[in-house]
Amino acid sequence: MGKTTTNFVVILGFITVAFAGYYLYTQQGSTVLDTGTNTQATQEMLRNAKVFIGYGVTLREVDLDIAFFEDERFRSLNAYTTPIIEQPVGRANPFSETAAFRSAPDSF
Repeated sequence: MGKTTTNFVVILGFITVAFAGYYLYTQQGSTVLDTGTNTQATQEMLRNAKVFIGYGVTLREVDLDIAFFEDERFRSLNAYTTPIIEQPVGRANPFSETAAFRSAPDSF
């Protein structure tokens, strides 16, 4: 590259970095959540929080009776599943030739 081209690329790089820095600096203030200006959104969030808390109270009041699982009829149920037999998976060297390819004649 020539000296003019090198200088142009360096100056263009500095301008790009300066623009990116300015853009990021101006965007850092916009990430702050301002709840004081929008009371409708705040009220909606509070309403949703009350509904969520109400669901929690309802769930705490639920009492599960686990006597069903201790019943003899439940304990006498049998599982009719077939056991899965462990089989080797893969090869020691996945890049080695397989037996099918070794015995096949070259067709090229």
